[in-house]
Amino acid sequence: MRRREFIAGAAGLAVAAAAGPSFAGEPVVTEVSDNGLVGKFYAWPAEVQRRKPAVLMLGGSGGGYPYENAAKALAGAGHPVLALAYFRGFMGGALTGLPAQLKDIPLEYFFKAIDWMKTRPEVNPKKIVLMGESRGGELVLQLGSMRKDLAGVIAYVPSHLRWGAVGPEGGAWTLGGQLLPYARDDYKPGEPLVSGFIRTLDGDPAKLAPAAIAVEKIRGPVLLFSTRADQIWPSTRMCQAAMARMAAKGKRGARDHIVYEDSSHLLMGPGPGITHFGEGAYRMEFGGTEDGTLKARNDAWARSLAFMGQI
Repeated sequence: MRRREFIAGAAGLAVAAAAGPSFAGEPVVTEVSDNGLVGKFYAWPAEVQRRKPAVLMLGGSGGGYPYENAAKALAGAGHPVLALAYFRGFMGGALTGLPAQLKDIPLEYFFKAIDWMKTRPEVNPKKIVLMGESRGGELVLQLGSMRKDLAGVIAYVPSHLRWGAVGPEGGAWTLGGQLLPYARDDYKPGEPLVSGFIRTLDGDPAKLAPAAIAVEKIRGPVLLFSTRADQIWPSTRMCQAAMARMAAKGKRGARDHIVYEDSSHLLMGPGPGITHFGEGAYRMEFGGTEDGTLKARNDAWARSLAFMGQI
């Protein structure tokens, strides 16, 4: 079994070649609304696709669809992608069929998405990989621990715990109509968001235990990415906790954690990423520098493609 934590150097690694050649042109994009789902499916015709591993892609607390450039980049490398929206947030105001906020989201919604992917001729039903960022990273670890028919999990800046709803009080995830236990960050106005999460993690471990994700139950390989410069939440600390739990509880299979020193929280996808949003009193810091973020994103993306090339 391979289990390791790796500190990525500034130059990154030349692993992109493992992903294989990209396809020419543009993939076909299909709006998905079956069975209450809200998503976009990116794929080539089945006869061209060659049944490479497919990806269910999930975004974070911004809401709406995951990043289009990331979905297109995956599809361009030959991987069918279902980019799934699961609440509107401030990024998806037009998606009126979805909840407005990340609150009381039923995990059965994502189970339906996985089952839908299995019916597609472009998808090998035995090779579906979950990919998510931030709260979406938390989510893919949770889903991976519950579905035994998945081929792997790639989680960008995830959490090893379930956290509460974004904005209002309450929880984020339900199963069978029941709210799953969650932790709550100790946010205080005027300070970086990461500080409130750190205070909670520094609290009584017994109180956090019910919110822990059973990452050791993930059947396939796991690839985690984090950044020490994260100003949203302590992603490196939480990934280390996930790795420690997998080791302590005897998870089988590969599990890797790649740590970047100078990257933004927004790590998923190739090319430049943003280190802050807004200005003045409305400025949100994601951490890192522009150069560090660019290098980390490209390195992480190459590693993700190489990971899927081994499925």
